[in-house]
Amino acid sequence: MSVRKFQNRFSDTAEAPRTSWVLLLFSLAGFGFWHFYHGHFVGMWAEDVPIYGSAVGDFLAGRNPYNLSHLPLFFFYPPFFLEVGGLLARIFPGALGGRLYLALAVVATCALPLVLARFYFPRRWLTPLFALLVFFVSPRFSGLMALFTVNVASTMYCLAFVAAVPGLKRNRWEWFYLAVIFAALIKITFLSLLLLPLLAGKRQWFRSVCCGAVVIAANLAERGLWPKLYAGYQWCLQQGILLNHSYGFGVFGIAATYLPHQGAGIGILPYALGGLVSVALTGLMLALRRKLDQSGRLEEWQANPEDGRWGVWLAISLMTAIMVNPRQLTYDVDIALFAGFIVWAAVLRTRRLLLLTVVLFLPSLVSRRLIANPAMYGMGETLLLLLTFALGYLLLRNWAVQETGKETEMLEATAAAV
Repeated sequence: MSVRKFQNRFSDTAEAPRTSWVLLLFSLAGFGFWHFYHGHFVGMWAEDVPIYGSAVGDFLAGRNPYNLSHLPLFFFYPPFFLEVGGLLARIFPGALGGRLYLALAVVATCALPLVLARFYFPRRWLTPLFALLVFFVSPRFSGLMALFTVNVASTMYCLAFVAAVPGLKRNRWEWFYLAVIFAALIKITFLSLLLLPLLAGKRQWFRSVCCGAVVIAANLAERGLWPKLYAGYQWCLQQGILLNHSYGFGVFGIAATYLPHQGAGIGILPYALGGLVSVALTGLMLALRRKLDQSGRLEEWQANPEDGRWGVWLAISLMTAIMVNPRQLTYDVDIALFAGFIVWAAVLRTRRLLLLTVVLFLPSLVSRRLIANPAMYGMGETLLLLLTFALGYLLLRNWAVQETGKETEMLEATAAAV
């Protein structure tokens, strides 16, 4: 008799919310977003695009792109970004290039939840319309804020997640590694996405290490090829992040903002605390992956995606890959919150998915009144993600233990019969 018949299977019986209710909640969310942020629309919309355009323009004109023309914002991107941006600016000059970038960024941000819902978290109830609702109406309207800022990070995430689909289906991760190399040469924090093939692929350690080595070597090459530009890039990072106290609102950012420190620096404690949490999250997931591989459970979950457990595993894996990023911002957290919704739906085993959307969102309104520093409003989302990870990890362990126990019962029964 098959072991699968003895498994305590996870039953995901929820149905897709009615379209009329989803549209109603979309309308309420749109009104709420306007109510809270209408005074900031002008500054929020495409706030990074003028910095990109100005830096690329200065680069093409032979001027220093790492200047103070957009204070309090800084240009945080390495010379590789300038080379790629300069090439594209020559092909699509002037306003045409800006319009094309805006269109691409908006499409990529809207595509993120659709790609994840279709290929990562397939559920009967996660229709395209509901996926967009969950993404854009995540706590503090993180998805909508990411859409408004049109940061290049959202496009890079979309590129990487699309490129990872062959890896998820056939363990072919070549396109994903190329996407990560390209994205990490723009923002080195995208190296954290290399956790995805380690947790969702098979025998990917060597290739992931090689991918990381290529990015590190390319960064060293940038330093040698464009020494003055690279020095300006490092200066901007120091000025914009450390001296301007723009740490993000991840664990590192929370520690750097609120822990006492002396002088201009933040001391070693925020780095140590952020690193410790990242190592702990990664270690827990890798250890559980090893256990599931030894029992063959993860392969069974992947072979039966309709069972729901493979999607939960991918959701927590994706959350981990984003949470180990030391400088988490809105366009990072929105993806982790979307994955976290999948975890909460599995933990609670609820059919009231619209209610769950509202319940997860409402505390973010309170956090705005409790947190005095506007730059740290996202701290509530970080704490929610840590709680989500803990509950999801316990759920996965519980599934693994239950299934192992069922298999043991089956073997004992077979031995007794013999």
